[in-house]
Amino acid sequence: MSTIQIIQNAQHLPLQERFEIIEALYASIRKELDCEKMSGTMMEREPFELITFDLGEEVHADRDEIYAERGL
Repeated sequence: MSTIQIIQNAQHLPLQERFEIIEALYASIRKELDCEKMSGTMMEREPFELITFDLGEEVHADRDEIYAERGL
């Protein structure tokens, strides 16, 4: 069953049953995340280095003009 079908089916359930589904999903996700933490497989965020550069003069970007040029 696809995600869309599951959501459509759940929309027809009483409110209390939908809350129970959400709680069960949350508990399942929490359990999986806790297992990943214990096994050390969670990806750690790596710091990044910000590289700055000088354009020779101060540049003011006009967002509206930039988007107009792109046709957005």
